[in-house]
Amino acid sequence: MSDQTPPEGPPTPPPGDDGANLTPPPPPPPAGATPPPPPPPPAPGAVPPPPAPGYAPPPSGHAAQGSGVDVGTAFSWALSKFQQHIGVWIGLAAVVFVLTAINQIISRVMSNAAADNCTNAAVTINQDGTVTGGGVNCATGLFANLGITIVLAIVFGALTWLAAIGVYRAALKRSQGETPDFSMLTSGEHLGAYLVVAIVFGILTAVGLALCIIPGLIVIFLFQFAPFFALDKGEGVGQAFGNSYRAVTANIVPVIIAMIVNAVASILGGLPFLFGILYLVTLPFAALFTVHIYRQLNHEPIAD
Repeated sequence: MSDQTPPEGPPTPPPGDDGANLTPPPPPPPAGATPPPPPPPPAPGAVPPPPAPGYAPPPSGHAAQGSGVDVGTAFSWALSKFQQHIGVWIGLAAVVFVLTAINQIISRVMSNAAADNCTNAAVTINQDGTVTGGGVNCATGLFANLGITIVLAIVFGALTWLAAIGVYRAALKRSQGETPDFSMLTSGEHLGAYLVVAIVFGILTAVGLALCIIPGLIVIFLFQFAPFFALDKGEGVGQAFGNSYRAVTANIVPVIIAMIVNAVASILGGLPFLFGILYLVTLPFAALFTVHIYRQLNHEPIAD
């Protein structure tokens, strides 16, 4: 005689229902039975779920693992976003352009004034060999103009740099779905971290270029995205430089292509016979293009 209790049958239908339209639940597994296996993983090549509305799907795999960067997509996205807010982008670039032009005009005016002062000066050589007259005034005016020119160059250079940072900040915000505006030129978000990283990057580049140029080019290539990590995420020197190194070394070929695109944009923006007018286009385009590459390197979603 067995002590095992027979399994219970299906539950009794509620009153008023004959149970004809009800499907009885499956019986429970016997005591000690192995539970059913989990569902199988998706088959290779299966389509992943769609991204959130307004965002382009990120590239498969992590960029630091060498999954690759789509330079063509970055180019198309940058061109599309520039056209979408063309007035704002040209306006942001115009601020940088005007500050640069003012700095150059002041430098030329001061230099010409010093040259004219020396050209029109009368020099008298005394019998004892001393020099009096215009030569002394020339030297005094030359050094005075030089000092003023240096001070103004530092001031306007800093303002130009901050304005250019604002253009790249606007590009970073646009990649996250925000609309670019002029308030991004004066935003102080992560500015301190960016300045520190950018200064260190500049010093390393200058030292490398002084050492037969090639070390400087290597510094530029490996750590070119360190300022982006600082401006976007507020990372410090060590973390920003480390992340840039890992991202670049895992995607050397597309990063080289991206650098060539940026170099061409820079050359077009500085063509002298166009008075630098193309700079109003090439600066925001280069910012958007580089930001898209940066997002791909970090395997981050990019707003459409």
